[in-house]
This record gives sequence, structure tokens and C-alpha cells, in this order.
Amino acid sequence: MIRFEYEYPARVKTKSGDSILFDPANNGAHRGLLERQLDKWRAAHPEAREATLEFIDRERHVAVLVDRQASSVDMRDDSSLEINLSAEHSKPSKGAEVQAVYETKYPGYRLTVFHPYEGKALLEQLSDAQATARGQLAAAMGLHDWDLRMTPAEDGGWHAVLDDGIVYQADKYDAKVDAACEQIGRLGWWFEADPKNGTIDIHPGLPKTFPKLVKLPFDRLGTDRERTPFGVRLARPGEEAEPAILDWKASPSIYLGGLPGAGKSVFGNDIIADQLATGQVELFVCDHFTKAADYYWARPWIHENGWGCDSLLQALGVLKTCMADIDKGGPRAEFFRRRGYQNWYQLTDEEKKQMPLRLVVCDEFTQLTVGHKSAGSLPKTALPPVWEEKHDAQVKELILRTVTDLVLVGRAYGYRVIILNQVASAATGMPPSLRSAIGNKALMGARASKNQRGLVFNIAESVPECPRNVFDEGVSKGVGSAEFEGQAPFVFKTYFPVLPDGTNDAKALGTWMCDHLGLPDGIDRAAYLDSFDQTTADDPRFNTAIMDRIRFRDADTYRLFPFLGAIKDKWDESLDEYGSAPADVPEPGSGEDDGTAPAGEPVRPSGPEPSGPLMDAAELARIMRQG
Repeated sequence: MIRFEYEYPARVKTKSGDSILFDPANNGAHRGLLERQLDKWRAAHPEAREATLEFIDRERHVAVLVDRQASSVDMRDDSSLEINLSAEHSKPSKGAEVQAVYETKYPGYRLTVFHPYEGKALLEQLSDAQATARGQLAAAMGLHDWDLRMTPAEDGGWHAVLDDGIVYQADKYDAKVDAACEQIGRLGWWFEADPKNGTIDIHPGLPKTFPKLVKLPFDRLGTDRERTPFGVRLARPGEEAEPAILDWKASPSIYLGGLPGAGKSVFGNDIIADQLATGQVELFVCDHFTKAADYYWARPWIHENGWGCDSLLQALGVLKTCMADIDKGGPRAEFFRRRGYQNWYQLTDEEKKQMPLRLVVCDEFTQLTVGHKSAGSLPKTALPPVWEEKHDAQVKELILRTVTDLVLVGRAYGYRVIILNQVASAATGMPPSLRSAIGNKALMGARASKNQRGLVFNIAESVPECPRNVFDEGVSKGVGSAEFEGQAPFVFKTYFPVLPDGTNDAKALGTWMCDHLGLPDGIDRAAYLDSFDQTTADDPRFNTAIMDRIRFRDADTYRLFPFLGAIKDKWDESLDEYGSAPADVPEPGSGEDDGTAPAGEPVRPSGPEPSGPLMDAAELARIMRQG
């Protein structure tokens, strides 16, 4: 019960202006006037809203009001007040009202506990810094101020205790609390959460960063077939960085996006090297011919007929060969059907050796798919460019369909897919249906735009961006953000391959592979390592030996897709019709020189005669190296 007093005047004036005694206890008209005045007073004093007139003290000219259901306040000690909530205030929705009423009534005190079902609340004296930190953390977490209690910590940070009814969920709160740390302190402040005990400790510290260069740990390559480390996560100075890991079991496909020069190829090569090093993975590579050199280092270990980097037809042939393995009637699909296997991990160890994992790499995906379109009906006649456009659009359409099928179907059969591209929109060959089917996504580039992030990630807002101090320190090269299946999103920096002797990049990977996996029969180690020297021409014998084994032939693609061959035949006929002879060529026998050689003799090239026999390019390179 709370008692209130309203002092009323001893005398009032009548309408005629006479002054008379005001007696609301005995005069009905005066009582009505008092009630109207009390209504106005209660409206101006919310804490007395439920109070009713108890009695009138005529000697002191005071109306006494009582709220028999109001909260009562007990002084616990010099710094806290305990509130026994009224029935009206014992509701979860009344927290803000209780806070407003009692923090106004008791300046310097803050509502720190509000338990409406128990009918209890607590007011405590807090310092301004304490109240501010509590408010910032509560706002970041989407809680009320009274849902947590904040006390200063010895290291200069804060110790927060969540109310009993609140459970700390890392996936829900980690990013929010991390952002609040910078507001409460400054860049570099960090936190530790203990969900079991419901506490959050906020510590001062230096911001997380990366080393200038993160060397690839060659000694760990291939140690875990299912978890591929490809770089490190952010770490504070002096701390050991946690490895960034791709979990193939969580999702067997990954999309790597980023602008040119952002580091996609280094990232992709890190993954390829680790998978090859297991000795249990077969590699297939498809790329646009302009970027094929990125994978020259891996040619010795690419599966037979698994190279699809010289033409669109070649890429399609490689992909179709993989898909045919797991399509209806395919060898792997039939084996799974007969045994009743649902996924590759159910195979016995011996069966896994017979049907190993397969890694399919598709780089420059835009170049392989943009402009894809089914050829539809074919015209009877058309100019060569029309047939060329229909042919290439159909090839790209088939590439897109096959890659999508590999991602969707291949996961059960031991197929792992890496797609590398600059951006991931439908206009650039990456439709939403394919993007949503890929469980792991990474975006290379420390300064990726909001639009780029939105095109790559499922929930771009939840994926952290590269901290600004990483730019300031000049260590942002090779940095990206990841949204992986089964992991909280994170920022990473990729490994860069460097051997102890200083050999780096692709040659470092190739050298290590030679030493640990060996080379196929017929491939010379010296010739292979010489192929990394861009100042000299490759040995043609080496190129022939290495490409004859892995190259997929265009003619084989036409055998896989007979209707493509039909389009190609029409294209060839059009070339014969429109390009067999220039329109201004004189008729034979006209007596004019038509520039042709006599029958039976080859046409000789114009220009000076060669001074001697042509020299093999490899022999010339050898002579030049010897000085």
C-alpha cells in the first residue's frame, strides 16, 4: 500500500465573489469539486494513478489517497532498493513503466532486476560508465537494460551477467556482442561468453589482424581428406591463428568469387594441392583457354582425359564424362544402385579405392556459360556467324546444365565441385538455382562491395567484413570472407606456397608434388620444372607427352552430343557456301593471273627464302641457356 496526500485550499470563492470555507467532507458540491481536482492531480502523477480517496483531514486541509495494490519499496542497503511489485506491475509488459516510475522517483538508481512473475524488482545505484556500457550491450543484443547486470572488471573491461531467463546463443549473439565491444571500448576490444553460466566478459585488447604472408604448411598437405585447411582466421598479435578449414562432409561444393587479382586462383590451388596430396582424389579441370595456364602445374596429376581448358567443347566433354559416370546407367550409379548405397561414405575401403573421390574444378565460369541458350529449331540456311552463335550458345547451355547436375547429384557419389568466378548473378552465368545448391561460399578481396557480397552470400549481413586495421597495416592481400555450411561466417587469409629454398607459387606446388606423389610414366621431371620458366619455350615433346594423356578431344564431345555435331555440320556447310572463294576471283581460263600455283604443286609462301632448315624450339632454348 502506498499513501499519497493532496493539500486542498481552506477557502474558495463563490460565483458572487464571496470567500467561504471549503468543506468537502460535509458539502456535496465541494466534494465534487475536490474529486475533479484529484483527477487532474492523478493525471500529472502516474505513480498515484490507481490511488483512491481514503479520508479527508479537515484540520490540515489534506485529502489522503491510498493505492492498496501499488508496489512497495524496501531499502536493502545504501546502494539498492527492493520493489515488491503490485498486481498491476507484475506483468512482463510493464517493465518499461516500472523503470520510468521508479527511476524518476529515486534519482541515481537504475532498474537492474525485473521479475514480474515473482513480483520482485531491484533498483541499484550505477555509475554513469556502468549504466552506459550496460545500455550499449543490451541494445546490441536486443535486450532490455534490466536483462543484464554489468560490473567493472580488473583488466579495465566489464563483466556482464545475463538474467536467468536468457540463454546465450552463439549464432544469435556473437556478431552483435563483437560489434558492441568496439562501442563500449574501442577497436580491438573482445569478449568471452559462457553460455552455461550466462556471463559475458568484455576485455580491452589490440585488434585482430593477419601476418604479411601466411606460408602454406606443406607438412600438413593431405593429412585429412575431409577437412582442407586453406588459410588462417583473424588473430590478435601474439596469438596463434586458427586455421580456416573447408569441411567437405558438411557440403561437397564451394563457390569462390572475387574480382581479378583478388586471389581466387591461389585459394583454388591450395585446395587442389591438399586434395591431390591425399592420394585418394581424381582431378578434372575446366577453364577458359585464356586462363588455362593457372593449372599447368597440376597437369601431371589430372585424370586421364580430364583436361577441359582449351575450348568450350573440351570443357563440356570433360563435364559430361563425369556426369555420365553417375547418371542413370553410369558405372558408379549402377554400382551404388546394386549395393543400395546412399552416399560415397558407405563404400568399403576397397570400394573407395576403386571409385575414389573426384574433384571437378570449373574456373572462369562466366566465360564458360554466359550467353547460354538452347539452339531450338535450326534454320535451313544461315550465314556462318549465325551457326557459330547457335553452336556456342548450345554448348554453354549444356555446360551450365551439367555443372548444376554435378553439384546436385554428384554429392552422393563422391564428387566435389569448385566453381570460380568474378560475380555470381544470373546475367554472368550463375543462376540462383545453382548458387543456392552450393553450400560453401567465399568472396576474395578485402574491399568487396555490398552488391558483390549480396550476389555471393546467402545472408550477406551476417558475414563479417575485413577489419579496417588490416588495410591500415598493409596486410589485406589474399584476404576474403567465407560463409560455410556448419560454421559461423569468418574472415580469412589464404596460404601462399613457398618452399624453404624460396621457390613459390605454382612452381612450389609442382615441385612438392613431384617429390611426394611422383610423375606419370613418360613425363620428365626436368622438362616439367623447366615448363615454369616463362622466359623460354616449352619442350614440344614434353607438351605432347603430357597433353596426349589428359586432353579431351573435341571429336569425342560431338560423339557424346550428336545434335551438336548436326549444328557443326550446318556451320561447315555455311562456311563452304559463303567462304569457298572470293566474289572477285576470275573464272578459270580467262587468261588473267589468279595467283594460283600450277596443278600438283603446293603454293609457296611469299617473302625471302629460308636460309636453312628450321630449328626445334626446345633445341634453340637449350643452346641459349648454355650461352
